[in-house]
Amino acid sequence: MGFWKPLLDLPVTGPRFLLAWTALSSVLLAYLLFKKRRVRWALVAAVALAAGTALGLGVLWYCVFVDNTFGGPLIAEVWFWAPAAFAAIALAGANFRGGRWWRSVVAGGSVLVFAATAAFQVNAAYGLNQTLGSVLDINTANTVRIPLRSSWLKDPDGPLYRSWTAPADMPQAGLRGKTPLPIPATHSGFQARWSGLYLPPAARVKHPPLLPFVIMMMGQPGSPNPQPAATVADAMAAKNHGLAPVILVVDQLGDPYKDPLCLDSNRGKVESYVMQDVLPWARANLPILQDRKHWAFAGYSDGGVCASYFAAKYPQDFGSYISISGEEFQGSEKPADTLATVFGGNRQAYDAVKPRTIMLAHGPYTDMAGVYTAGSKDPVYTVAAQHLLASALHAGIKASFYSVPGAGHVRNAVAGGLAEAFRILYPRWGLSPS
Repeated sequence: MGFWKPLLDLPVTGPRFLLAWTALSSVLLAYLLFKKRRVRWALVAAVALAAGTALGLGVLWYCVFVDNTFGGPLIAEVWFWAPAAFAAIALAGANFRGGRWWRSVVAGGSVLVFAATAAFQVNAAYGLNQTLGSVLDINTANTVRIPLRSSWLKDPDGPLYRSWTAPADMPQAGLRGKTPLPIPATHSGFQARWSGLYLPPAARVKHPPLLPFVIMMMGQPGSPNPQPAATVADAMAAKNHGLAPVILVVDQLGDPYKDPLCLDSNRGKVESYVMQDVLPWARANLPILQDRKHWAFAGYSDGGVCASYFAAKYPQDFGSYISISGEEFQGSEKPADTLATVFGGNRQAYDAVKPRTIMLAHGPYTDMAGVYTAGSKDPVYTVAAQHLLASALHAGIKASFYSVPGAGHVRNAVAGGLAEAFRILYPRWGLSPS
């Protein structure tokens, strides 16, 4: 990967990068629009553009309103760029007839450029994949060096913020990357991708303190990328003498286009992977506090329902949880399909694993905190959060809801939701005064 790493690490969300692709697409589109027989060709080109646009809109309409492929509404950028790409590709297709061979070559290459431009623009609008490698699901992150156990300080006597004094040589930022080695799936056999890891500035000193622990999951499709959480944690650490939780971002998907539902099922043993493989590894290898009060489960979108599920089912391990734009229950975007393919039509079995069912059956919970967030422009996931909030409160969980101003189901929803959750949980974790 060494030769390709600079290319894979190329940022793909910046204005210059996007402008370059848009400009290239515009030049190719202009070339494909021009032909000598202008009147006849103008009619053909207009029909191709109109047909492509209609097809693109039709595909989106079916995916959103019939199949619910994406589990909710799409942002405006998708409704623009997808039909635009279909229209441009249709025009390219029309250029394969009645022209010179080189025009066909340009048309063929244009198809790739038009598709890539739309993909980059949509990706930038959502903002979760910052590099070419992350778009292609290729992990190029550097490994994070974990401090030796022999250098860790002992458990603090009382809240950490009272006893902690940051050394003068403490780095200003934390480390973010991937674990030194993949976490062995000894018990589960689940084929997870490499986990992401964030160590805050306080964990980078000669004798690091034991810190709170957050296990996190991102959405689908997506990757265990620690970058969004690390950015928020670094900002919190800067205000609190380098203190922030250790964050382990694990993969609950295996394949970014398949959803095992965070359960042990015919799609993979994700629950066993988390509870029997990941958590023991974290306890043994990371400089973290061991009691449940300092452990939290966080997740975004697909990972958000996982956070609600694991915290509700395993309160002996997790004292708090964070659901950022989380689904209301596993497979909520296609419940009928999930019921049939995963649970064999057994509705009772399906209902039994839903967070709401687990909460109400268990309650009242003792000393459990939950934070639900969703973007103010994300109505589907706002409703889901409020439904789960009501169940959590009824079950005795100290839960709250925060609407991230101006955010949809995109990166700023993750940043805003996680920042609010950290603000609430920092005093509980002993990282700041109440």
